[in-house]
Amino acid sequence: MKIGHQLKKARESNKLSQHEVSDLLGISQKTLSNIESNKSQPTVAQLALMGDIYKLDILKLLSENGIHLSPSRNLSEAEKELQNLKNALGRIIGK
Repeated sequence: MKIGHQLKKARESNKLSQHEVSDLLGISQKTLSNIESNKSQPTVAQLALMGDIYKLDILKLLSENGIHLSPSRNLSEAEKELQNLKNALGRIIGK
């Protein structure tokens, strides 16, 4: 299953509409639809926020799909980097 489909499944399991999530991400509903149908890819910032919204381990999701953000580093360092990004994004959007 591709990442977009997995993100859609996670959104649906959290009983969220595309409209709700697109508002949280600051993108159009069409953009989210394109991400979920694998017509486009989310940015790293969008992906990090989706992880928070859907309560997903984004590093695991990416790894399961053959995408390794930091192949030369260990997983704990990559997790720290992702957490730092989430914290920075949270400060920017006021969460």
